[in-house]
Amino acid sequence: MKNEIISLIDESKLPIVKEAFYSNPEVEAVMERLYDQWEKNNHAGIPLDYATHEELLLLYKVAKEVVDSPHGELSRARMRRAMGLSEKGDEKKSLWKKLFKKG
Repeated sequence: MKNEIISLIDESKLPIVKEAFYSNPEVEAVMERLYDQWEKNNHAGIPLDYATHEELLLLYKVAKEVVDSPHGELSRARMRRAMGLSEKGDEKKSLWKKLFKKG
């Protein structure tokens, strides 16, 4: 699974794929823990070497979702996160109506 995650995300030539993966809140939390462990072990191996099986499953699931998502949807999700909105908002309402709705 580690090699597949690396292949899907780190070896991708599309910056939007990397950004969507690494900005996912669940991925951020796992990666923070992995980097802490990696640093405590004098950078032995790679951070993914310190992941539990459950963490690898989560990272793999998110990686597949990101890679399989249309790039336009990844951009919309990034914009919604940046604006503090739900990533999977109600597509029937316009973003502007959500931003400017009254109290």
